[in-house]
Amino acid sequence: MSQPVLSIKGATKSFGGTLALRGVDFTVNAGEVHALLGENGAGKSTLIKLLAGVHSTDEGEFLIAGEALPSGFRPQDVAAAGIRFVHQDFGLIDSMTVMENIALVAGFKHRFGAIDYQATAEHTTQQLAKLNVSFDPYALVGSLAIAEKAIVALARALSGDAKLIVVDEVAAALPSPDVARVHEVVRTAASQGVAFVYVSHRLEEVFQLCDRITVLRDGSLVAVAEVAGVDMAQVIEWIVGKSVSLERNAGNQSTGITRLNASDIQGGLVSAPLNLNIAAGEILGITGIIGSGYDSACAMIAGIDDCQTGRITVDDAAVAKNDAACSRAAGIEVVIGDRSRATFAERTVLENLFPDALFRRGSWPNPPAERQTANEYISEFNVRPIACRELPIQSLSGGNQQKILFARALKSNPKVVVLIDPTAGVDVGSREELHEMLRMAARQGVSVLLGSSDFEEIARVADRVVVMRDGRLSAEVTDQDVTWDRLFWEAHGGHGHAEPNTYIEQGIQS
Repeated sequence: MSQPVLSIKGATKSFGGTLALRGVDFTVNAGEVHALLGENGAGKSTLIKLLAGVHSTDEGEFLIAGEALPSGFRPQDVAAAGIRFVHQDFGLIDSMTVMENIALVAGFKHRFGAIDYQATAEHTTQQLAKLNVSFDPYALVGSLAIAEKAIVALARALSGDAKLIVVDEVAAALPSPDVARVHEVVRTAASQGVAFVYVSHRLEEVFQLCDRITVLRDGSLVAVAEVAGVDMAQVIEWIVGKSVSLERNAGNQSTGITRLNASDIQGGLVSAPLNLNIAAGEILGITGIIGSGYDSACAMIAGIDDCQTGRITVDDAAVAKNDAACSRAAGIEVVIGDRSRATFAERTVLENLFPDALFRRGSWPNPPAERQTANEYISEFNVRPIACRELPIQSLSGGNQQKILFARALKSNPKVVVLIDPTAGVDVGSREELHEMLRMAARQGVSVLLGSSDFEEIARVADRVVVMRDGRLSAEVTDQDVTWDRLFWEAHGGHGHAEPNTYIEQGIQS
């Protein structure tokens, strides 16, 4: 049997008094797509940074194709050994062309001592063709769709003598159809012998794409398994350390009384008048692919974006005008997954919980009441670390930042909560906690509008679903018809895709 492309033996790393990795072993074979899984803080990032030469290991051995990397190896040693990295931000330069971005790694072609742009463009086209894709090599990367940027980043990483590519949450912000495009590129490269370490919080894509999984928890190796030999429930139990139900958990007992009504709203990506109503205690999912308008509809209802036309009412009272202040005054709160927009990154958790100085004695702020209540919210919403009140919110993991945003919204006594991709980049354990917060809010009579391009999330949480396509409401799906494959089908209109049920993946059947 040939040597593994990557073999890590006994990797151990501590930061101060914290042991981040505890003697972890990890191997990846040629042509294999190997998922590295675990919650935020499990040790995945530390292991990747050790492999990249960003951090030095305390103990352990790193071998590439059977050859040990030198003691104290650096990033240039790793690159010379054929290891490449593609991160969530892609590391591309928008103001440069596809050809130039790829040539920054692959090198430019030269003629008579100068760059030969025609030859470089032809080489770029050849590199892309190896992955069964084609782009204009002279196109500015900034003009590309996000999935196309991901593919360019992968093509750049594959240039030269790449033996192994670490793909770190590249598909986190992509809807299902664009994820499929990235998967095809990865499969094509893997079929040519390139190995992949694939890091993702979206377990449905792990079951669609990967051959094996390795799970870390609290810095320790928990499990290594063939994907074909396990189901999703088992993987989640390894990740979070306890069993989590994968059954569809929708079915809240709504009052049947309309709480929010959006009538003939139009604007942004919503190109045709849209009508929605949500009952008190109901979770309405609104979904579609990126660009379909589902997020634009949510933003208008929340008062973030302007409505060109239409009317929004809460408990039959019209929202005074379409802005965030009036929406909040009407009882509408919003949570968005883009934490760069949703948080004051350098401010403390306390300041992010109470940006409006809600606690006052007469006309004066009441800091003691804010501190006490912040401690209560941190405990109630299971935010970690528990003593985080005075920490910058950006120092928390993505899941814990989202818990703070959920607390800010749900503790404001809302009538309606609007969410836009609220669990993007959140690990599976925190995601389940956030979903349970929504169910609890609904049980208490809050109306929830959950906007997400994650069909699995919508299928598991929503009581009823509306699907957007090309700026229009194209379908409504209810009861047991709310499945991942049905939502995929409706979001694409069935064009070029198989019938529902063909797309049900192992472990994600509803």
